[in-house]
Amino acid sequence: MQKSTAIRYLSVLLAVILTVSALIGILNYLVDPLWFFGGNKLQPRNFAFDERIARIARFMSTDRDFDCYIFGASRVGMMNEHDFKGHSCFMVSFENASPSELIAYASYLKAHARREPALVVVGVDDFDFIDQADAQDVPDVVREGGVPHFWKYYFSWDVATWSLKTLFDLSPKARYFGKDLTGQIRADARAIPVLRMTLKPGRKWHMSLTSVSEYAKFRQLFPEAHLVAYATPVAATRIAEYQASGLLPFYIRALSETSTKFDEMYDFSIPSAITADPNLTYDGSHYLPAVSGEIAAAIQRHDPSFGVMLTGRSTEELAADYAKRLLQYCKYVEAKM
Repeated sequence: MQKSTAIRYLSVLLAVILTVSALIGILNYLVDPLWFFGGNKLQPRNFAFDERIARIARFMSTDRDFDCYIFGASRVGMMNEHDFKGHSCFMVSFENASPSELIAYASYLKAHARREPALVVVGVDDFDFIDQADAQDVPDVVREGGVPHFWKYYFSWDVATWSLKTLFDLSPKARYFGKDLTGQIRADARAIPVLRMTLKPGRKWHMSLTSVSEYAKFRQLFPEAHLVAYATPVAATRIAEYQASGLLPFYIRALSETSTKFDEMYDFSIPSAITADPNLTYDGSHYLPAVSGEIAAAIQRHDPSFGVMLTGRSTEELAADYAKRLLQYCKYVEAKM
């Protein structure tokens, strides 16, 4: 009798576990926070919970027949991969991506892609050269060249909490991704002050050219592709701080040397009417998708638009451009006061 009761108890417990697991799996499938199945099927929003896995999960769920890749950190994620006409582009961007991490992802895509790309676009951030430890937060599945499987994630309660947060519109960030998984900024995003450069007394900012050699590896991976890089927009106040702190000459040199590793490179971080306008960004780092759209159009026109061309320019010429733009920015600030 006791044995029969124990069996019934275990059967009920197993049924409960299977039912809960099934419900969790169905929830995660419908909301799809890691993009295994094309994203949220219930709402036109997808949040940035684990982009490092989500980008690869999405790539492996496609036919992997792309002739264009776009690489960068979260700023680049505001660009629409469909803006490059005549190309089938795939976006790889995630928060705080370092150059070596992007190279690891590029190697992964190359190993699993059906063809070589004709175009590769790389976003270069100012923080790549400032106190850049070149972090390596590459998931094991990417490092080992494996394939992510949804069942390793979608029967997890932790992932289910991401699905629930998505359903209740509890975004972890001011940026998110629309129904087509392109970058967006929430309408209710609150403007926050541009991150100021503050250090403890006696310490100094350190800049490094290590990232330049990392960016050079894109040519090794994609020898036949047309390589285009661009310095991502950043608030003009940030560039003014670089000037005040004495870091600007090194930053200019870093951009100049990086430009020699690509067929074309543009600088959209130089002060301009765009980067001086606080209404186009919520943090001085992530700009509205329309700004990234203008960058994509400029790259295709081979015209720097609100930025400047780096390719073929000397460091001295670029420094002169910065001096001129910073003077214009100071006049713009004075006029606003």
